[in-house]
Amino acid sequence: MKSKKQAKQTKNLEFDSGGPFRLFYHPASSASLRVILYLRCRQVPPSFVQLTSTEFTTDDRGIPVFTMPEGDPETKKLGTKNLLAFNPEGRIPILLLSDGRKMTQSGPIIDYIEDCLTTGIGRVLLPNDPWERAEVRRIAWIMAADTQPYQNIPFIIQAIGEWGMVKAAPLTHPLRLHFVRREFGAVEKIMRQCAGEFSVGDEISLADCFLIPQIRNALLAEIDLSTEFPTISRVWENLLSVKIISSVLEEFGGIVQPLAFDANKFEVYAKRNNPE
Repeated sequence: MKSKKQAKQTKNLEFDSGGPFRLFYHPASSASLRVILYLRCRQVPPSFVQLTSTEFTTDDRGIPVFTMPEGDPETKKLGTKNLLAFNPEGRIPILLLSDGRKMTQSGPIIDYIEDCLTTGIGRVLLPNDPWERAEVRRIAWIMAADTQPYQNIPFIIQAIGEWGMVKAAPLTHPLRLHFVRREFGAVEKIMRQCAGEFSVGDEISLADCFLIPQIRNALLAEIDLSTEFPTISRVWENLLSVKIISSVLEEFGGIVQPLAFDANKFEVYAKRNNPE
């Protein structure tokens, strides 16, 4: 049961923003996970951002393809389940406003929601101290801009099949491992200076929301976190002990990023394009 204060805060949020938002996401998407972690850790009322899961399939290369949900009002308007008709980038998450405007990319989505929140709502995920705020953003963008692109399985598969990159198992491809180790090595050194219980200090921050999905990708790539990156590993264990985070990870398939491509289709595709 909501208190009168909570109900008033939620009403103000919806009034100030022009009505509740919808977030199109999928549990197989690392970028989606960043936003969901933000929403839950920030304690954004569920009525303010309503979640809608897209659907998921794979193409003839084994590459994951997200599609619009069957029967959704937006799908009916478009007359197709092709996500490109809804978002020209063909990616998720997507924030849909009540007036039909759409925002994409996890960082701007989070920034927009944050700017719409009424003062006093939930738990703030950016420190007050300017330097610590910059540290939070630095870790977040190392994860989003310098690490994630090279963990992207569709990119790895397409590079092997069409651009002549060395053939290897996509999950443990040398390119993937190189960039995980390079960027995690940098963040390990940064966090030795700024981490407390969590990535920056002793409070959960936006840096943690961006770090968690990449740790799951690193574990899927069989990186030994505790041996190679002890500071990151310590923070990871602390994050897993937070109920709200462990609950989100359970929703998203566990502490290791679930397999999100069709290995059999990939083998056929890779052999067809790289005959030995």
